[in-house]
Amino acid sequence: DYFRLLPDDIAEQLLRGILGADRAAFLTRRWADAFIGCCTEILGGTGRTRIGVHGLGADADFLRRRSHEADVDERMAALREQVGEDRKTIVRVDRTELSKNIVRGLHAYRTLLETRPEWRERVVHIAFAYPSRQDLAVYRDYTAAVQSLATEINGEYGTESWTPVVLHVKDDFARSLAAYRLADVALVNPIRDGMNLVAKEVPVVSDHGCALVLSREAGAYEELGEDAIVVNPYDVTGTAEALHEALTMSGDERSGRTKRLAEAATALPPQRWFLDQLEALRQG
Repeated sequence: DYFRLLPDDIAEQLLRGILGADRAAFLTRRWADAFIGCCTEILGGTGRTRIGVHGLGADADFLRRRSHEADVDERMAALREQVGEDRKTIVRVDRTELSKNIVRGLHAYRTLLETRPEWRERVVHIAFAYPSRQDLAVYRDYTAAVQSLATEINGEYGTESWTPVVLHVKDDFARSLAAYRLADVALVNPIRDGMNLVAKEVPVVSDHGCALVLSREAGAYEELGEDAIVVNPYDVTGTAEALHEALTMSGDERSGRTKRLAEAATALPPQRWFLDQLEALRQG
């Protein structure tokens, strides 16, 4: 339906351009089926082009090694100090792109604090919103909206000893890995995302198990949905309830889910993902 919003001639040219390849590969079956559907409706089919699905996984060896280097440990210590003692953490790591849905995620966290007052002073939302396309006004405005809302939440609920939202907007990979390790809950709620590797990386790196709150519109949902708490990315109240469910999940259940998530997330690591596509191309 979205594709048909394009002028007919442009839609046809885009599809024919992709079909100029011997093989077109997609990250999930859903996206492959959508492409086939577009081709069937607009062109009458996919012609001789073969369609494949290859779900890119996380690089477990690299992530586990890199996440235990000295600079990551230093950033973990700094984050622990910001969080405080005996508090749970909700972590998100995104580019400040509108599709990542950061603002609704913050609204969901605010709703959690409003409707579940028992979490006040007991949880911290670590939100990393790294710059993206800052040459475009709409992206600068979105970044400003994220910062403004985080400030509002801290002003409304914060105390001398508790900052509800710890927001960082400067890209820092080591700090992201530190947050992955610390996370009790990972929030990944995009409006639409081809895959979203953060959803796959957090379970791999987590020190003590992490509950995943995952949008059904992320490509990663196809592989991880069974062990995630799945949300409609437009439903702020539902996301707040999912955060509560994640925060109250038992340690045993969280550990079990994290193990299964990590196994699914690393099923097709980057090198094999690439080689599988080459092999499929050779097979013709």
